[in-house]
Amino acid sequence: MNKNKYFILSVMLLFAIILSLVNFPILATQSTSIRVNFTVTSNGLVTIYLSGFPQNNTLILHYGIENGPQQAWTNISNVVMKWDGDNFSASIGPFSNGTWIGWVFYDNTTGEWINYENHPFWNWNLEINPPNVGQTYAVVLQNGSVLITTIGRAPDQLDIHYGLTTGPQTGLPWSNITDEEMIYNPLWGNYTVLIGPFKPGQWVQWVYHDLSVNQWYHNISNTNFAIQDIYSYILYINSSYDRFIYVEGQSARISVYLYNELNQSINSSILIQLAGQNYTTSQILNSGRNQVTLSIQTSNIKQGIYHPLLIVLVNKTLEMQAMLPPFYILNTTGKKPLSLVIVWNMHQPLYIAPNGTWEEPWVWLHTGQDFEWNNSIIGAYELQALLIRQFNVSVTIDFTPVLLYQWEVILHEKNVSFSSNFGIEVNHDIEAVNYTLNLYKQLANEGKVEVLTVPFYHPLQPLLLQDGYWSDVLAQILMGENLTHQVFGIWANGTWTPEMAFGMGLVGLYNQSNISFTILDQQAFLPYVTLVNGSLNPDQPFIVENNLGQRIIVLFRNTTLSNEFGFQFFSQQPQLTAKELIQQLAQIYMNDPGGIVTVALDGENPLIFNPSTGPQDLYAIYQALSEYQGQWLVTQTASEAIITHKPFSIITNLPVSSWDLNLNYWNNGYIGKTEIWRNVSIAREYLIAYTVMLGENISPLVYLPFVNAPNSTSLLDTLWNYLYIAEGSDWTWQTGPPAYGPSWFKEQALLYTSTITSLVKSQFSMIKVESVKVSNNHIQFSIYNGINHTVYLTVVVKYGNGQLVMPTVLGEGLNKIDIKENNISSTSLQIYLYSPVLQSEIGNTLIPITSYGFLIAQYSFNVSESSSMDQIYIIIGAIALIVLLIEISIRRFIK
Repeated sequence: MNKNKYFILSVMLLFAIILSLVNFPILATQSTSIRVNFTVTSNGLVTIYLSGFPQNNTLILHYGIENGPQQAWTNISNVVMKWDGDNFSASIGPFSNGTWIGWVFYDNTTGEWINYENHPFWNWNLEINPPNVGQTYAVVLQNGSVLITTIGRAPDQLDIHYGLTTGPQTGLPWSNITDEEMIYNPLWGNYTVLIGPFKPGQWVQWVYHDLSVNQWYHNISNTNFAIQDIYSYILYINSSYDRFIYVEGQSARISVYLYNELNQSINSSILIQLAGQNYTTSQILNSGRNQVTLSIQTSNIKQGIYHPLLIVLVNKTLEMQAMLPPFYILNTTGKKPLSLVIVWNMHQPLYIAPNGTWEEPWVWLHTGQDFEWNNSIIGAYELQALLIRQFNVSVTIDFTPVLLYQWEVILHEKNVSFSSNFGIEVNHDIEAVNYTLNLYKQLANEGKVEVLTVPFYHPLQPLLLQDGYWSDVLAQILMGENLTHQVFGIWANGTWTPEMAFGMGLVGLYNQSNISFTILDQQAFLPYVTLVNGSLNPDQPFIVENNLGQRIIVLFRNTTLSNEFGFQFFSQQPQLTAKELIQQLAQIYMNDPGGIVTVALDGENPLIFNPSTGPQDLYAIYQALSEYQGQWLVTQTASEAIITHKPFSIITNLPVSSWDLNLNYWNNGYIGKTEIWRNVSIAREYLIAYTVMLGENISPLVYLPFVNAPNSTSLLDTLWNYLYIAEGSDWTWQTGPPAYGPSWFKEQALLYTSTITSLVKSQFSMIKVESVKVSNNHIQFSIYNGINHTVYLTVVVKYGNGQLVMPTVLGEGLNKIDIKENNISSTSLQIYLYSPVLQSEIGNTLIPITSYGFLIAQYSFNVSESSSMDQIYIIIGAIALIVLLIEISIRRFIK
């Protein structure tokens, strides 16, 4: 193509990717049954259609504005799609012409994401009524075919109208004139066609025809597009730069690898066009593979992302040209660096049964036995600590207290038992736990790691608050703070909110427990907040304020980058991971220097799920961050970033949501999840009734020694610990869809709740009404308290149409109660024993709570029918006296 006669696309397709897309239709097909289509009006209103799902499903369109295809989103929104009889549809916008948008779908019924081609992080991408229609990139392939990519007005039908000519000039006669429909590529938001192959040296000219609006598109100055079909004996293999990005003024070293198919050496001129400048070198290309290196000074290159063009000349004749990878230039003059806050969530649920047996091995294995590193067998937790120590990075880590608790149990428990042979190297893993924990303590003392706290057993707090379990949530928060302090010697002022599941009710609880900040998901929350003051730029700390004026600070994680950490960066070549990370951070810096980018995700899962690539990828991430820190990038802990970026934007009315955009993962109506929640509710009612009966505090802060786990030093505290365990998020997460985890998780939750209920019932059965007597307008009865504790009850006695209600305190052993009542008209009595609990103390209930409290026992007596042991004794005594008198009379008579 005449390089002076056409525009080159700013967004280029990699050759292999383009080839893989040329068979995709405009109706983007996920499978044979799922289809996506859309329309765009002239004023920028977009209607998106989705078919292939049951009409009773709830489908959500998840979309955002982007700078280009497959780039980071802003202004993220969700719209529930409507069923129109044939498709689900949703209308969004209007958007300004030239705006790029991306979207995916979420099936709220099944909890599944629908990405383009079912590929993680692939979106449908669209430029709204592009002003640059006809912007073109064309390349000649080795077989003589020409691959042409252009911007069109999607989803219009766009044809290419082309023919063969003798040169590039417009006005030359065409032959072999052909029209072909171009294919729209939803991944990149452009149109593609492959034409030819053609003979070497053949010129091809073309224009575009939008059949939907009958509009023709030419090159600049109304000329035709043209390219000469030249394919060469010089093949471009690949190229590399000595840095992922350059700061303006740095010297750049570009290495290009070429292959000479001839059996002889040739003299060549190598030209690289970059930012309007030409960089040239002469090179003898030997037969076979050759490396060509050019040095470039970047002092006069403005900040931006460039696409260098490689040109190879032999005898001043063009032999080969190729587009090189994107070239990044940053200008840091007068700009603050970008702050990267990495937050790792280190979590494992409790794997210990009530009897102290380890039911699963994962705390042991993930600390000491995940993979080989430097000729040693280590775990994911240890590797994280080793690499943080090695490199110049600062990170933030929350260690869930349930994980810390299990580590301490491993270090302190003398007799360890396992439910199965898990292959645990006990001595090795104990040493690994000790070493790992001490290394994190050292890193925390050095300031390289900021430690966050977490509610103890990682509960899904909004669901507990919805059921009225406020005191449980507060107890788990405070217990988490206490154990974090016990282990690390610090009082954490930030918390990891489990599953990033948040509701405004947590603001007050966090205030009450001296928590000043947390981390939430940007896509799940920020689009739906009410802005009180400032801006909604996501790259800043926000003040979240409730209606009482209470405040906490929130860092919103960059959802796209965090997901790439979780699902992409740890499963590919380390060099690619490092390059993609640094270049994405550079793009953010270009748009928002001085901002905060928060990456937050599970700290062990990417390593555990990718044992062959994950460790090297994590090494590459930390190495790259350490290398590029300085002028434009710094890594900071969460607290450091909040201090250096003083929060000023105030938001309120955050929705109840999670990283998954709702709470359905944990409570979607699946019978197994419902069973867990039902049993938690019942166990909690029994436990609160038992607690109130003993006169103790509801939701206590349980003391947990590191021996005899998972039990406390008293039955009551042990049972409360069991309840907190059952409130953890992992049990419902793993049960049923969409995770479909092992059945053990459900069984573990039900084991703890059933243990609570059965033990409380056993305690209730130790309080018995043993005798009742009615005489002389008195009701006298005895209650035996077999619990080694004073008991507080409400006793209700019903007789005929009357009843007596008595708050009663029972000491240990037999307690006698005497009630004077003048109007006892019935000899049939019913006695009810209640724990004097209030509805407000329990929250939502499945077992009814009466005005007297929670019923623990009831008795019926008929006092006219030896309704008590005392009456029986009196009758026996009377009979014995009569017999004695008769015997005396007989003896007197005989005498």
